[in-house]
Amino acid sequence: MKDQGMKSVQKNNFAETFHLFYRYDRVSKQVISDNLGHSLPTITSNLKKLLNRELIVKDGEFLTQKTGRPAQAYKLNESAFTSLGMELFGNYITIISLNARGELSAKERIDIIFENTDTYYKKITDELKKFVDSKKLDIDRIVGLGIGIQGLVSDDQRRVVYSKILPMADLTTAAFQKYLPFPVTFLHDADAVALAEQHASKRTEDAIYLSIGEHLGTAMMVDGKIYNGARGRSGTMEHITIAMDDNRLCYCGRHGCIETYVAISTLIDESTETLTSFFDLIHSDDSDTLRRWHQYLNNVAEAIVNLHMFADSPIILAGEITNYLTEKTIGYLEKRISQISAFPEEKNYLELGEVHTNPVAFGAALPLVQRFIEEI
Repeated sequence: MKDQGMKSVQKNNFAETFHLFYRYDRVSKQVISDNLGHSLPTITSNLKKLLNRELIVKDGEFLTQKTGRPAQAYKLNESAFTSLGMELFGNYITIISLNARGELSAKERIDIIFENTDTYYKKITDELKKFVDSKKLDIDRIVGLGIGIQGLVSDDQRRVVYSKILPMADLTTAAFQKYLPFPVTFLHDADAVALAEQHASKRTEDAIYLSIGEHLGTAMMVDGKIYNGARGRSGTMEHITIAMDDNRLCYCGRHGCIETYVAISTLIDESTETLTSFFDLIHSDDSDTLRRWHQYLNNVAEAIVNLHMFADSPIILAGEITNYLTEKTIGYLEKRISQISAFPEEKNYLELGEVHTNPVAFGAALPLVQRFIEEI
């Protein structure tokens, strides 16, 4: 028992030392001692283990005004391990890789039409392997693949439990796992966006995330974690009905859901328009396009007010739409929110997200980075 207790202390000291490299760009023995209070032999031993496992590298010396020998500097080895993320949509996939610091290191989009078949899943895992080879990633250092799913997933992140946008209900990670040598997990796409935004902003307070893309995704962050509730359905506020007698049919089968007012597919005719062409007309002051835009923003404001009355937290606009939003747009929304809110607003609670490209893939890969760090 005494030996087990000593091993536990040693493991904890080792983990604490490694975690310190995520707080500082460069670390010395003195920095470790000042922060953790470990003895010099313990510090020396743990640094040697980290070097041997290639989790850290030497990085020159600390310059000092004091006399004596300069201190050896160490830093995180950003290529120590890699996490992969994938966005899976109806007509394409996007693959990204994150380094050990959770930073984007490579990405690629592949056009491919979704099919709920083994042929399709093998095809995209083959594309994933090509990506790994072309980006010269060490496959033995890949800690896993996170896949953003347009649907709800099980608590263990291995099965799709609800999916109407793409017919993949009851799909399991085994469909991918049998072709890959590293773990695979699923993540609801809206939750992935929320995690990506939280990581980028280093936000710690509770928040509601509206991810506006072809479809609308919503997620709630409570105490630094995604709040999913008892059966994984909490946060799916895109299916709150705001006009029961409206003829706008949602993919869920109901009418008048927030999804049918706020998703990009309600703003543009995707058979003839793109967001870029739509906003080109906005910038040229096309009157009909401006009318459509302002009506859409009024719908967004209505949705935001409803959600804020449900949870009095900051609301962050995220997703593809953020590439086209400006401070002027946020100002318009805030003014409209103030006009229709049931309560006087003492301060603004609406914010613009920071992750403008591939937030689903980014957020799906992040938990694998964090899990590896935590399990050291």
